[in-house]
Amino acid sequence: MTAGTPGWRPTGPLTLETAGAALAEARRAVADGVLRVDLSGVPQADSAGLALLLDIVREVARRGQALDIVGMPAGLRSLADLYGVTDLLPLDEAAPGA
Repeated sequence: MTAGTPGWRPTGPLTLETAGAALAEARRAVADGVLRVDLSGVPQADSAGLALLLDIVREVARRGQALDIVGMPAGLRSLADLYGVTDLLPLDEAAPGA
């Protein structure tokens, strides 16, 4: 994706405590045409954060669009690897912080 691509950049933890509000925000972003998720502002995430990402990926795919996820924190990447869902996430490995 290029500069100017519609994106969503959450800040703060994506955890069970914050996932509900973040999901509502993410769904609004998807409705607005988000094509990039920048996780560089997320210091911590748990399985609720991972579920939120999978929801975004599913919804963007349902709309027939492509999505890039950049700046994925190492802990969240490890969790995705553990659950065997990393291949479902369109990670832009070339982007800084990915």
